[in-house]
Amino acid sequence: MRKTYLGLAVSVALGAMPLAAHAACTSPIGVVMPLTGSLGVLGQENVKTAQLAAAQFNKAGGINGCTLQLKIADSQTQPAIAVDAAKKLVDISHVPAIVGALSSGVSMAILTSVTAPSKVVQISPGSTSPAFTQLAKEGKTGGYWFRTAPSDALQGVAMAYVAHSQAKLKRVAVIYLNNPYGIGLANRFKQAFTAYGDTVTAMVPYNPKQPSYRSEVTQALQGNPQALFLVGYPTEGATIMREWISNGGANTYLFPDALNSPQFVNNVGAKYLDGHVWGTVPGSTKTKSLPLVKAAFKRMYGHGFTQPYDTNTYDAVAVIALAMEAGKCSTGTCIKDHIRDVTENPKGTPILASIKGFKKARMLLAEGKPIRYIGASGTLQFNKYGDVTGPEVVWRVKKGKIVDVETMSPGQIAKITKELGLK
Repeated sequence: MRKTYLGLAVSVALGAMPLAAHAACTSPIGVVMPLTGSLGVLGQENVKTAQLAAAQFNKAGGINGCTLQLKIADSQTQPAIAVDAAKKLVDISHVPAIVGALSSGVSMAILTSVTAPSKVVQISPGSTSPAFTQLAKEGKTGGYWFRTAPSDALQGVAMAYVAHSQAKLKRVAVIYLNNPYGIGLANRFKQAFTAYGDTVTAMVPYNPKQPSYRSEVTQALQGNPQALFLVGYPTEGATIMREWISNGGANTYLFPDALNSPQFVNNVGAKYLDGHVWGTVPGSTKTKSLPLVKAAFKRMYGHGFTQPYDTNTYDAVAVIALAMEAGKCSTGTCIKDHIRDVTENPKGTPILASIKGFKKARMLLAEGKPIRYIGASGTLQFNKYGDVTGPEVVWRVKKGKIVDVETMSPGQIAKITKELGLK
């Protein structure tokens, strides 16, 4: 697996090299994503969108006349391994920015141990724990942390709304992964669900790579819940679901973004999930860039998106590349200082996610004119903590397929949050 993806990284750097770039001149960006482990099925496709963004930027002329080179490392969905990989990227490859990771626990380890102390920009496409916002408020990120997916402060409220108003549930058990992602989302859901006057019958943490989750399932079954909210990753999540089903648990299920995966549905068994699932996942605002990236991805890989955070990963690479171009950057501090310049300038010329758009951006920046990148995942208005807002998509499982049924706008979620008396 590692050799395959390193080979793909080389092809992005060299095979897609434009005539305007110089063979000996490269601009590296680090990518630390799960190619294996609990989130491997998501990360493998997310990396493809990072490679698409890099290939398109290179065809548009590269960064400051140099070839954009992705340095890809497998986090294995494990914090210690990811930290080691990130250190190598910073100390040996001298990357000024890193895209990654997916798991909030992994991203937190990289941020606190590597990127923030080294003044290297880190943009996660899928780490949604509210803990990052708090860390930024405490001044511990140095402003080097950004994410292109919204915080689970939004998803937790959206899930509670779906459970209460659409699934008509009053009692829900929660089994959650014992890491920043699981803890943050589970607690936010409980906060919002109980604000409706409903009951969380159990809050049961679990650790990955256990041979069995029978004990956790037994605990969660206490209190006669009407449904299970499972906050976890696909591999262990499928095991927990099979044990829940075999022990006669209620057959209504609430699933978050990490379980929005065809492989997870197949591993559990579609016959157990059809019509019984209510899910949420951060969605993409329907910008003009979204269909362009979808079409380019299909041309490059022969199929459409199948995993969450594909567009968010594309945008993370694009934002870093544009910031480097705008600031003539080779340092993390310079990239940090220019990210908002290329995404939020109201006077900037709109730039779409495409080869044509990146060519236009390079030309305007060379002329000293402002730009405003319109992302594939949304408009990317980063607040002072590096957070963005975005919609939440409600999904279900029908005939073995994941089907989007509704999109909740950021304004709708903000209104619900206020009505529930939450911050």
